[in-house]
Amino acid sequence: MRNTSRTSAILKSGLAFSTLLCFPQTSFANETDLDDIIIIATRMETEAGKVGSTTHVVTEEDLKEGGATFVSEYLTKLPGISFSQNGGAGKASSLRMRGLSNYYIKVFVDGIDISDPSSPQVEARLEHMLVNDVERIEILKGSQSALYGGQAVGGVINIITKSAEPGLVKHSGMFEAGSYGTVNASYGFKAAAEMADIAVNIQRFQTDGFSAVSPNGRPADDDGYENTTLSAKGSFDATESFNLYFSARSVEGTSEYDGGNDPAANKEVDVTQHFGKVGANYLWLDESMTTDASVQLSDFTRDYSSGYLAKGNRIKLELLNDWDAGESFRLNFGGDWSRENVKGQDQVIDVAGGFVQALWNPVEALNVSGSVRLDEHNAYGSYLTGRGTLSYQVSEGMRFRSSLGNGFRAPSSYELYDSYSGNPDFEPETSISYDIGIDQDLFDDRVSLSFSYFHILTNDLIINDPATYKYEQIAGTSRSQGAEVSAVWDFSANLSFNGAYTYTWAVGPDRKRLERVPLHDVNLGMAYKPIDVLALNLDASYVSGIEDEGELDAFLLVNVKASYQHNENLTFYVRGENLLDQDYERIDNYQTPGLSVYAGLSASF
Repeated sequence: MRNTSRTSAILKSGLAFSTLLCFPQTSFANETDLDDIIIIATRMETEAGKVGSTTHVVTEEDLKEGGATFVSEYLTKLPGISFSQNGGAGKASSLRMRGLSNYYIKVFVDGIDISDPSSPQVEARLEHMLVNDVERIEILKGSQSALYGGQAVGGVINIITKSAEPGLVKHSGMFEAGSYGTVNASYGFKAAAEMADIAVNIQRFQTDGFSAVSPNGRPADDDGYENTTLSAKGSFDATESFNLYFSARSVEGTSEYDGGNDPAANKEVDVTQHFGKVGANYLWLDESMTTDASVQLSDFTRDYSSGYLAKGNRIKLELLNDWDAGESFRLNFGGDWSRENVKGQDQVIDVAGGFVQALWNPVEALNVSGSVRLDEHNAYGSYLTGRGTLSYQVSEGMRFRSSLGNGFRAPSSYELYDSYSGNPDFEPETSISYDIGIDQDLFDDRVSLSFSYFHILTNDLIINDPATYKYEQIAGTSRSQGAEVSAVWDFSANLSFNGAYTYTWAVGPDRKRLERVPLHDVNLGMAYKPIDVLALNLDASYVSGIEDEGELDAFLLVNVKASYQHNENLTFYVRGENLLDQDYERIDNYQTPGLSVYAGLSASF
């Protein structure tokens, strides 16, 4: 007789694999705990201790304790990740991983590729990604083109939104107000029955902001921002072995900015992002094979008050398979096809690809994986990528890991076909990267240490010439190499410390340092709970060695958050950012927030 509870569990596991969803865990600013389950690293559920690549996991609790409003704010607390922005909330931004910019990082929300095809260099616009509906974030570093195709040269980020808990109906909400006329609010509803579940969230953020461009004695106006985000996801067990699911997200916002480097030039851009995914998941072959088929659609618009309109869309079809061939061997394989359209350009970008990956556990302490992918691009033909990883448990509490992979980034539609900036003769950028690392747990797992060394070589960079605003391809090899060190110390049941340091040496073919990549990046944190109902969180970051029209001044940021849990349903909090009121820049001539204070409450029932 079939074990229906086991079948349902396996099917839900397969659904998690297909949409890159999984279970909450882990601690701030450290490599993933070895007992955790992680999906992004192999596109199937895998114990983190068996993964050779460098990974991080951020939980909903981490986001709450960290006091972040946007996903990008929290990610900068992790080793190897930095962020720069043209002013305050909602302004154009760039997230960097190990020295590589946004357009080398693949970003998903619930398994949906959220990169904007109308961007000059196709990239995810994380300046619009609020955290209030986020349950978990998985980060995978290094070249991952063999699993995820082009663009995944520097790494992959998957953002997982909140899902319903079995057998529960739950309402949740938060409200916050503070400096710069900022108001942030959200409401969420989750419900799950035996065969179906659904989760819906609405978020609203608005701020008066401050002048994006540094006034330097000139007249200036505030540059505000507003954002309304709706999201929903759900699933239905049609049978014991067949599941249907969907996810959708809509973002509408308006961001003011300073045109022409004039702090008083009041311009604005209206932003809309709509994307969704539907799929089916089937468990078969004596419950050893999970097959998933899905389609995703996305549409992006940026409408500038200057009259410029950027609009792009994407359709993607995907088929994934996960085969558990036995205790020591697993195989997953699949294929996808996508088409990107950009308004004002006759040409479309079509890419079809297929991959296969094997995971082998020959002895208990050793896990190896190998993957290969072939992509067919309608402008460039075929490109083959590969990746190999190794994880070895040296002793109890100590693990060695390493990965090696190559990647490519095809030029965007804008880079190729824009009437002014484009060049149809551009060739794909290619890369190779490797990293090695050691994870060590000490003192009954109360102390966790991690070290990673990384080295990334990228050939034939495509950059924008600031003198002409045209794109050009630079022959030669760019290099980004460095080290990441992180630690977590659970001093007692109510007191813990964490820290991370990253050194990044990123240079172009001319051996000049790449702009906006910090040379030194230090993050420190403390979490203290003096009594059950009171929690204090303190974090500090020190950044130096940013090149941007010369070297920018180093800066030290200190943030604090205090939370009081009135009862199991209601929590009040107050938080302060940049307590030292540092006047600093991440981009030359663009301002950042000064001393800011916010107060709010969160409730659930």
